[in-house]
Amino acid sequence: MIQTIQNWVAAVSEAVARSPFFFGFLTGLAALLAVLLLLAILGLLLAPRKLGCIVVSTEGGELRIDAKAVQGSVLAVAANIPAFTVRKVSLYGKQAAPELLIQLDYNGGESVATLAARFRAAVNLMMTDTFGMEKPAKIELEVVRSFADAPAVPADAPAESAETALSAGPGDPGTGTTC
Repeated sequence: MIQTIQNWVAAVSEAVARSPFFFGFLTGLAALLAVLLLLAILGLLLAPRKLGCIVVSTEGGELRIDAKAVQGSVLAVAANIPAFTVRKVSLYGKQAAPELLIQLDYNGGESVATLAARFRAAVNLMMTDTFGMEKPAKIELEVVRSFADAPAVPADAPAESAETALSAGPGDPGTGTTC
């Protein structure tokens, strides 16, 4: 087997000596593989980590709170705001500094921004009062579906073509970019 590897290395060395293109090709291939490996390592290191629990420091030691307990508490807070229906609660980040991603359905009523501010404040209060967290978690809300009635368009409003309405998204006007 060692002889086979030596023969293969000798054949590659001979091909490189005869053709500079082959040397460039091998160099490019090695550089591409190195960049892909670096990106894979960075992706693993920098990717948000899903948490199974939150760790709260107490006088007697650490208190671990399971993700299911956090999910149940968030559902209890959401029961007080009937305009939101919680679809999913996920914990990310570090155990001492968690980030909550809460996916919601909006059922109508007040504006989403007003309700979201109230909901965030209630969840932060629950996290500090119930679980004893000194630093509240970062809370990200994502409205997945809206079942609210669309506001009526006044009769004197200028008509907008469907093409113009679709091309202007919440990002830059005219680019159609969305979140």
